[in-house]
Amino acid sequence: MRPPSRGSKLIAIVLVAIVVAAGFSYWATIPRTPIETVTHTTQQTSFLSPTLRNSQTAVSSTASASGTTLWINVTATKPVSYYVSLLKSTQTQPYVQLAWELQALPDANNATAVAKIAYLALNATNPEVKEAFELMMKGGTPAPGDFKYAVPNYNTELEVLYWLALQNEFKKDDTLALAVAMSNGFWVTAGDEPVKQTVKIDASNVLAFLSETNEMQRQRGYSQLEQYPLEAKILLTWLGPTNNLVSWAAHRLQHYSGKKANLHEYQWNVVSVSTLRSMREEMVRRGWINADANIVAANLERYFWFSGNRITLSHWDWVCYGHGCASPTNETILIDGEKVSPVGFRNMNWLFQYYLQTGRGIGSCVDEAPFIRTWLLSWGIPANNVDIENKEVGHTYAIYFDAIAGSWRAYSGQLIGGAGTQASFSLSTDFYVFKPPVQQRGYFSVSGYGPTGAPYFDVSDYTVKGTTLDTIMKMLSAGVGSLEMKQWLLYS
Repeated sequence: MRPPSRGSKLIAIVLVAIVVAAGFSYWATIPRTPIETVTHTTQQTSFLSPTLRNSQTAVSSTASASGTTLWINVTATKPVSYYVSLLKSTQTQPYVQLAWELQALPDANNATAVAKIAYLALNATNPEVKEAFELMMKGGTPAPGDFKYAVPNYNTELEVLYWLALQNEFKKDDTLALAVAMSNGFWVTAGDEPVKQTVKIDASNVLAFLSETNEMQRQRGYSQLEQYPLEAKILLTWLGPTNNLVSWAAHRLQHYSGKKANLHEYQWNVVSVSTLRSMREEMVRRGWINADANIVAANLERYFWFSGNRITLSHWDWVCYGHGCASPTNETILIDGEKVSPVGFRNMNWLFQYYLQTGRGIGSCVDEAPFIRTWLLSWGIPANNVDIENKEVGHTYAIYFDAIAGSWRAYSGQLIGGAGTQASFSLSTDFYVFKPPVQQRGYFSVSGYGPTGAPYFDVSDYTVKGTTLDTIMKMLSAGVGSLEMKQWLLYS
C-alpha cells in the first residue's frame, strides 16, 4: 500500500481540528447542574435516570466506626424546588408523581429532608426502592369516602417518610425507612393531632430500634433484617394489630373508619419500642434466640402454647372461646383502666407486662398469635397472623419469615393443633391472611363473615375461600415464597 501524500496528511489534520473544535463548542454550551456536596461511607455510582446522568454529584468517602453503612449525608442543599424539579425532569413514574406529592405535603419545607427523599428515589440500585415508591404513590393518600370524618388530602405515608428524613440519615436503597413510612401512614390518616405528633416520634424510634437489632444480628452472624424483602420489612414495621377476628372486641381497626383514634387507643393498639426492647432482652436472657427463625418460633410456641396439654397449659391462662365454647365469654379483665374481655383485647404492651408478673400469657389463640408475633418482631423476625375457619375449626396462629429459606412458615404444632377431627382436614375451609394498611384506599372492606352472617373480619385480608386444612398445612409446612407472599399482601 502506498504511504499517504503530504497533502492528504494536511487535510486529515484540518478535519480532526474541526471535529475537536465542534466538540468543545458543544461541551461549552450544554446545561450542567452545579456540583453539590454530599458524603457517604461506600464507593458508589450514581444511578440517575437517563435524563439526569449529566447532573454529576461530587461525593467523598468516610469511614464508619460502627461498621454501619450510611448512604448520604447532605451537607449543602439547594431550595426544595430544585429537588422537586429534579424528580419531574425524569418524565418517569413514580418520580413525577412523587414530586407533585412532595409539593402537596403541608410541611415539606426542609430542603435537606426533601433532598434525601429525592436521592433515595433516583440513586436506587435495588428495584424494591422504586416498587415501594410506586406502592406509596398508589395507596398512601386516603380516600375520603372510606371515612366518616375529614382525612388528609395528601399522602400520609410520604409525610412519615419526610419526618424520618428530618431526623435520620438514610442508607443506600433504604427500603427499611420506606417500610416504616408505609406502615405508619395509616395512623396519621386515622389518628387525631396528638396521635399524629406521637407517630412523628415513634417512626424514628422504630427505625432506630430495628437498626440496632440489625447490628446485633450482624455481630452474631445471623441473617440481617436490612437485607429482607420488602413485604417482610413492611410486616416488621407494622406494630399495630394483625388480628381482626372477634367482632365484639375492643379497639378494632374498623372503629377508626367512623371515628379518629385518640392517643389512648393508638397506644393500646401499637406495640411500643420500649416493649420490643424489653422483649428482645428477655429473648436473649432465656436463650430463645437462634440464627434459624424456625427454632426461635418453636422455642416461643413450646413455652407458651405447647408446654402442657390443651387443658393444663403451664404458661398460658386459657380462656375458652369459639367452637365448643360460650361466645363471647362473660369474664372481664382490667387493662389500662378499661374492663374488657380476656379474649381479643389486642393490647400486646399490657400482655407483656402480664407475662413479666406471672410468667404466662392469657386469652385464646387470637391473643397468643399476635403475642408470638410480637416476640418474633423484637428479634427482627417478620411475622404475621393467619386465621382458618370451617364448620369444626376456628383457629388463629402466627406465621413468620424464614430468612434462610426465603419463605413464610408456621410452627408445625399450630398446624396440627388447629385441626378438629380427622374429617376436618378435608372440610371446606376459609383461609385469611392479615394485610397491613399500606394500601389505604378500600382497606376497611369486609373480607369474612361468621356463622351468623355478621362480619367476622373488618379489614381487607388476603382470603382463600373453600380450600382445606390439609392444603393449608402442606403449604405452610413447605413455606410460602417471598414473591407469592408479596403478591398476597401488597397486590391482592
